[in-house]
Amino acid sequence: MKAIKVVLVISGVVILLLGLIFLIGGRPVKGPIMLGIGIFMIVFGLRKPKTRDVVIRRELELSGDVNLEGMKCNQCGGILSSDNLSVRAGAVFVSCPYCSSEYQVEEAPKW
Repeated sequence: MKAIKVVLVISGVVILLLGLIFLIGGRPVKGPIMLGIGIFMIVFGLRKPKTRDVVIRRELELSGDVNLEGMKCNQCGGILSSDNLSVRAGAVFVSCPYCSSEYQVEEAPKW
């Protein structure tokens, strides 16, 4: 894509110069037309692409009753808070601040 823009600018400059030569040489129709085409090609080649702001929002819906005060680390038994939860690749992971262990939260069946 960048190579195409460089070619557009270079060819726009060449056409712009030819338009000036035709205009000075007494061609009142071809000169301004080539000047306009050259300016258009230069502007189009130097134009920056429009950027879009993309907002990615992830929401976590836990099924059943969730009691964050009752969560304890499987390794050391330390009490966990909601700050210790993170979502990666669509799964909920817990990072223990006490023993530095990380594991995936698995929901126990309700039956």
